[in-house]
Amino acid sequence: MYGEPIILASESLRRSAILESLHIPFQKMVPSIDESVFDHLEPGERVRALATAKARRGAALWLEKQAGARPAADPRFVLGADTLVAFHDEGGWLTIGKPADEREAFDMLSMEAGKRQYVFSGLCLLDMERDLPHLALSVSEVQFSPMTSEDIEWYLGFGEWRGAAGAYRIQGVGSYFIEEIKGSFSGVMGLPIRELYGILRESGYLASL
Repeated sequence: MYGEPIILASESLRRSAILESLHIPFQKMVPSIDESVFDHLEPGERVRALATAKARRGAALWLEKQAGARPAADPRFVLGADTLVAFHDEGGWLTIGKPADEREAFDMLSMEAGKRQYVFSGLCLLDMERDLPHLALSVSEVQFSPMTSEDIEWYLGFGEWRGAAGAYRIQGVGSYFIEEIKGSFSGVMGLPIRELYGILRESGYLASL
């Protein structure tokens, strides 16, 4: 069994659902950060930096919320996460995040159709007691099937593109267009479970197991 709840510094319903499926108790904070400050980094570094920034902001929000009214069992750990979709060519990495609107979602899916992409998911479990971040990275490959404009328009009608890196959700209708995955299915969803387990053990959260 688990101990105290962790703070999930994320608005993602997918990440909440994964933690619930793992029976990890958590409380949610929604951090707002300027993600563009890390645009110059390589994808793997970028998602870890963003996960760390989100975890630290989540910790700050939690402490502000609890000022003067600390509960008996104050959470010690904050979990931040970030996911990017990237393509690699001779010029380096081209990364795409979440579409701003349906037109951008259409363009993203048109780019992805028939191609192999890399999905980078970074995790940061911040130990607030020691101010110590525990970092992890998952990199998976996803091969898309070819998609016609009609396929894309049909898929967009389900609304899964909203808030999704790369404009699709692999655990939903988007799975119709996935030919192959190499790596972590949960990592493509946004919270790689095996890597999460590693930092939960490393941090001492699961030390009693």
